[in-house]
Amino acid sequence: MKKRIALIMFAVLCMSVFTTQAGIRIGVKGGVNLASTSLSEVTNLKADNLTGFQIGPMIELSGLGFGFDAAVLYSQYGMKTPDLTDLVNLKMKNETVSSLLVPVNLKMKFSLAGLAGAYVAAGPYANFKMGTPADIKKQWGAKDFGAGLNFGAGVELLSKLQIGINYQLPVTDDYGKISWVDAAAGAVNGKGKTKVLSITAAYFF
Repeated sequence: MKKRIALIMFAVLCMSVFTTQAGIRIGVKGGVNLASTSLSEVTNLKADNLTGFQIGPMIELSGLGFGFDAAVLYSQYGMKTPDLTDLVNLKMKNETVSSLLVPVNLKMKFSLAGLAGAYVAAGPYANFKMGTPADIKKQWGAKDFGAGLNFGAGVELLSKLQIGINYQLPVTDDYGKISWVDAAAGAVNGKGKTKVLSITAAYFF
C-alpha cells in the first residue's frame, strides 16, 4: 500500500513538473451569468432574464504570449417568462435552464509593467442542454444543442488568478418554435437566441 501511495505521489509530481514546463495549467473557473433572450417575429412576448452561474474545470496552454484555453462548465441561468397556458391573466413564472458549456478559445496575453497581466480571448463554444423545463421545451421548441462564439478579456494577478468578462454570441437558435398570438400580426411562430454576459474568475493550481 505504501509503495502504491508513493508511486501515485511521484506520478502526480512528474505530471505537475511536465505541465509547468510545457506551459500547461489546470484550474477551476466560475462566474455569474447575465443572460438576454431575443425573440424574433414576436413583438409582445418578452423573456426577462434572471442571473445564474457557471463553474467547472479549465485548462490553459500558453507560450510566447499566446495560446489556447478550454473548459467544461456547468452553466445555469433563469428566465421570467409568460405562462402560455394562462394568456388571459398574463401570469409570469420563473424558469431555470441549465447546460454543459464547452468553450475553446485562442488567447493572447500582455504584461502590465511586470506586475500583472492582461489577456484577450475568442473562439467557438458548444452548448449541451441538460435541464430545460418541460413546458419551455414543448411550447418554445427548445433545442438540445447550441453553438456560437466567445469573446473575452481580463486581467491576471499573481500568476494564479484570472478575472475577466466573457460574452457568448449564439450562432444557432436556442428556441425553434415559439407559438404566440400577436395583436398586430395574428398567430406567429417565433425563434429565439440567448446571449450570455459572464463575469468570471479562474484559479490555476
